[in-house]
Amino acid sequence: MTLKNLLRLQLGYYALGMLFNAGSLYSVSNGHQQWTPNAPIPAAIFMTLYATFLIPGFLKKVTLYRVLMVAAVVLMGYGGVVKHIGLMQESPELYCCTAAMIIGPGINVFGLILNLIGASGKFKVT
Repeated sequence: MTLKNLLRLQLGYYALGMLFNAGSLYSVSNGHQQWTPNAPIPAAIFMTLYATFLIPGFLKKVTLYRVLMVAAVVLMGYGGVVKHIGLMQESPELYCCTAAMIIGPGINVFGLILNLIGASGKFKVT
């Protein structure tokens, strides 16, 4: 995989996460439960911070990009995947439905895999 394609996929991950958070925020604004335990506005802010982690990749500053991907793996691996797995087992009522329980963490697993590729340097810089 090239760095360019990896970054495109990571932007896709960012877009999916933002759409999911927007849907959750829309649900809350209509008096319904947020889709997952993560509050949509802080989650969207975090996703936007993550998007800034991609900038060094676009500038071909590979070392900085890889360091930021390590940080993303730690933060998203815990908050976006591990934390969700624990909450699904302990408090499934915090999820609005089974689909949200699968899709929300699923988006984060997709991003985590991409970030692991970025952190490990398993891409070609062209």
